[in-house]
Amino acid sequence: MKKQLFLLTLLLSTITWSYAQITRNETKLSRGYLRLGFSNFGQELKDDLSNFSVNGGSGVDGEASALSNVLDGRYGAKRGYVFEFGRNYYFNKTSLLPAFDTKIGLDWTQLSLVYNKLDWSNFAERDIDNGYEVDETSFFAGSASTKLGPVISINLIGKLVVDVRAQLAATYYFNSLNYYAYNPEDDDEKYFSFMPIDAEDEESFSAVTKAGNFGIKQNYGATVRFGGLGLALDYFPGSIKAEYTSNEGDGEEKFKNNIFQIKLSLML
Repeated sequence: MKKQLFLLTLLLSTITWSYAQITRNETKLSRGYLRLGFSNFGQELKDDLSNFSVNGGSGVDGEASALSNVLDGRYGAKRGYVFEFGRNYYFNKTSLLPAFDTKIGLDWTQLSLVYNKLDWSNFAERDIDNGYEVDETSFFAGSASTKLGPVISINLIGKLVVDVRAQLAATYYFNSLNYYAYNPEDDDEKYFSFMPIDAEDEESFSAVTKAGNFGIKQNYGATVRFGGLGLALDYFPGSIKAEYTSNEGDGEEKFKNNIFQIKLSLML
């Protein structure tokens, strides 16, 4: 309980302080921003192993298992959403290039929140067709990150500016995947979960703190903006080390977690 209260207090304090930072009066060496848009990660689930790059789980009769899918970075993720805010801190007041007004600094995305729904209905239909009874569950994945790294801002012409950034991201990731299928005729079961057994009966916030995983990822992005309004693209590759339980064994692995985002950006 103390850990949960500490995490909640830290999150609220960070949001309050960061919001005050990005909405303060702008200086020549600092620009705050808000970004809101769509986030995609993972890929569609596969039923067979014919084109898997990672065959961690062999399934049955060439069928792709839940484990083999997630090891290959396939989570059945639908289009998700991202909201983030931060600030660019520039080192130089005058331009570094004679042709274009250019500044170099740090881009600190103080908080980035991502949510994706996971759809395993087609995977469940395959097992149902094969005589299994499937325990349907509502799946989702979410993360909270703070990212920091260098940024170069080039004023090409007029109010047209391009920001290019590369960041390291401290990321707290949660995936609620908890799939179970049972065949009464063969007395066979298939299951996969990122949820620790002792967290399944916990309340929602408590379960997130127990089942979540922390990792360091990379982020590469660019923003094209005219004045204060722009379009941001980010590629957020990497992997998250997580414990899992499955009918193919339990363990701890690094699971692919590559994310692509497109966002509207508002400089403040």
